[in-house]
Amino acid sequence: MYKEIYHTKKEFSSSTDLPLSWTNNTGDEKVSIIQIGRKNIWLNGGSFNSIENFTSSIKKISKEKKVIIRGCNQNVLKELRENGFNETLFAKEAIIELNKEISFSKKAKRRIGSLLRRGTIREVSYSEDGISQLENFTKTTIHCEKPKLKNLFLDNFSEKTRLFIYEIIPNQWEGAILLSKNSTFKIQGEQFYRKKDGINGIMDVLVYRICQIIKDEGYSEFSLGEVPFVAKDESSNFSKTNILSYIGRKIKFVYNHEGLYYFKDKFATRWDDIFICTNRKLRFYDIFKMAKKSNLLSLTLYKIFN
Repeated sequence: MYKEIYHTKKEFSSSTDLPLSWTNNTGDEKVSIIQIGRKNIWLNGGSFNSIENFTSSIKKISKEKKVIIRGCNQNVLKELRENGFNETLFAKEAIIELNKEISFSKKAKRRIGSLLRRGTIREVSYSEDGISQLENFTKTTIHCEKPKLKNLFLDNFSEKTRLFIYEIIPNQWEGAILLSKNSTFKIQGEQFYRKKDGINGIMDVLVYRICQIIKDEGYSEFSLGEVPFVAKDESSNFSKTNILSYIGRKIKFVYNHEGLYYFKDKFATRWDDIFICTNRKLRFYDIFKMAKKSNLLSLTLYKIFN
């Protein structure tokens, strides 16, 4: 199934990525809409065959509503600006350029080599059994008891996602990564699942091997996704970007963006700016509502009282 879905199409070039966690797939085109105010909506995801169809759809939706889209890189921003959108710098995206060699420490190389010899990395075919296996595995992962962040990333194994797992004993998963296709030449890591008290280096070896596999399939970029709160605005100390970064530092006990940055920086050959785009002025109330809809507030309360 996935080989049919993930074939390359020349008309969708790598310079026309969709927002993060939006997918470029054949089949039905759609947009996920979350109401965050009477006339304010957050478009948190969708699937399109082409960037032209994405732009056309957003143009229609934004005629009557205040539209907010997160996860926009410079290429998406350029398309949206032409339709009256403005931007707020918010995060950085970790990109692995697959034509470049990743520089690992000797220790990391030894660990990856050892794990490759000990176990197997394989792709799980999309099926009811595969969905069930993933659901059971997530109950053993490191964040299983906490409120889950939602509406920010794709978290379902479906026809629009791919799943790679690492195992030593057959069908006993040690780690997994859920992927989506962002453009013809770009794959994005959506969910990174690590087993509680699991073996060190599982995520490293999964990322390493996935890079090899998708490069052989013809992709040129592997996105490890965004890291919020690390972007800075040098032009103004009191910009939304810097205020959000300050808030992020204060809630590091809830969302450890520094640890996330450290992990992704081991692999990233490039860091891209990521923006929140809106066709009207972005207000902190909008950001508060997005935090609520994404379950970040629930996770904060859980951390405070636990």
